[in-house]
Amino acid sequence: MNFKKMDVLFVGAGPACLASAIRLKKLLNQSGRKESVAVVEKADKLGQHNLSGAVFEADILDELIPDWKERKDAFVKKILSNRVKRNETFFLLGGKVALKLPQSIMPPYMRHKGDYVISISEMVNWLADIAKGLGVEVYTSFAVKEIVVKNNVVEGVRLGDKGLSKEGKKLSNYTPGDMLEAKVTVLGEGSMGLLSEDLVKRFNLADGKNPQIYSLGVKEIIRLPEKNNFGTNRVIYTSGFPNKTSTPDIFGGGTIFSMSANTIAIAIILALDWRYCDLSPQRELQLFKSHSLVKRLIKGGEVVSYGAKALPVGGFYAVPKLVTNGAIIIGDAAGLTSVSKLKGLHYAIKSGMIAAEAIFEAILVGDYSSRTLQTYEDRLYKSFIMKDIRAARNYRQVFAKVGRVGVYLGAPLALVQQWFPFRLGTKKDYEGMSRARLNRTYSGGIDRPTAVDLSGTRHREDEPPHIILSDSGKCTSCGEEFGCHPCRYFCPAEVYKFERERLILSPSNCVHCQTCRIKCPHQVIEWQVPEGGDGPRYKVM
Repeated sequence: MNFKKMDVLFVGAGPACLASAIRLKKLLNQSGRKESVAVVEKADKLGQHNLSGAVFEADILDELIPDWKERKDAFVKKILSNRVKRNETFFLLGGKVALKLPQSIMPPYMRHKGDYVISISEMVNWLADIAKGLGVEVYTSFAVKEIVVKNNVVEGVRLGDKGLSKEGKKLSNYTPGDMLEAKVTVLGEGSMGLLSEDLVKRFNLADGKNPQIYSLGVKEIIRLPEKNNFGTNRVIYTSGFPNKTSTPDIFGGGTIFSMSANTIAIAIILALDWRYCDLSPQRELQLFKSHSLVKRLIKGGEVVSYGAKALPVGGFYAVPKLVTNGAIIIGDAAGLTSVSKLKGLHYAIKSGMIAAEAIFEAILVGDYSSRTLQTYEDRLYKSFIMKDIRAARNYRQVFAKVGRVGVYLGAPLALVQQWFPFRLGTKKDYEGMSRARLNRTYSGGIDRPTAVDLSGTRHREDEPPHIILSDSGKCTSCGEEFGCHPCRYFCPAEVYKFERERLILSPSNCVHCQTCRIKCPHQVIEWQVPEGGDGPRYKVM
């Protein structure tokens, strides 16, 4: 295959694109067709930029790979051994009280017995092997910089240059970014995909929609002693602490999942519309681990990995139109997340499969216009994906509207929000910032520099910075306006530091969650995809 020209190009080697490539290549192979299918990924190795929950509703694999349970590979053995047998929910009061909520009173979307705990990083590698076996070309270390549009048609993408100095000068190893031409370009870059956002803006695909809003997940993998207090096949969800009675307006909660006999994943998820200028998500996770219940469960454990990711939670009313001439958007990039479940993995896979079927039909008739590709969106809205997402259409908005009473009024309203005969609007996350302060003094757990080390993130020190300030003067006024510099706190990787009001940027710390460009109150932070291969090095996230 000519690397610069292909029939179908998938941008992002996540579950959505890989599932779509697998489904499409199967259809092509079964019909004896030879159209080329390629996937390009910005990470150095597959799975390194993939982070998720992930309690997985695996029934979707029965449709994608019918014999998956019979496969003898390591990933299948691991997922089958990680079926959820214990599913518990706790409300944490203060730092010592934990009220266990009966599963009988929990809504169906909060019950996960029978689902599977997986590493999305490992799943990506497994799916990629299957895709390659079918004839899909998968390329890593290629950062896509822009979509190429001619005469109102997406004709492919352009890769970023490699081998530039900080000043943008060509070094001895300079390689210009190629244009990759394709009849159909599928954007599945994940949450906050820059190309997807650009496509939506260029073609006005979000007209009449709510702005997309986000939550941030900050996660650690902890290795426990052989004899530990957590056990296996267990999933715990929490609400309450570290949000005290005085701060119920912070929407979010904690999770603890068993990954193996002596490994757990622990995370805290926070809606990014918080008003506190000094809220540090990484410190909130450390504080969460100090609760007596959590502390007992992770006793003797060692943090071995760390990461952060933003996920779209705007729901049904924030999903843009997903098709244009020559291009389709799938998965998290499309905003296909159930806000009530805080799940999107099985939706990503299913959306990719639906997209593949629409693309296959377009190939058969030789027409790649939005008129033909519209089949994808039509079928998507008839699928269980949009049925689930529509059922939670006002879920996140309810909590935003009730303001400082937060969970106490938001929780009961969330149970009935699907019957509201109207759409609730939302504001962009950064508009929530105020002078309010949490004034946290907790210093236990691991600090941010240690956490960044555990993410394995790497960026070439002398490359052009991928984080740019469009108006650095507003950083000074930001400190005056809010009484502190919010970016100093909200970045989970300590990219932003200040010395006597002078900003010191450390882009090499970045874990690519893009919290900064969502949460910056003056919207002066511009985040770009760095040179291909740079970023976190997740293995089991």
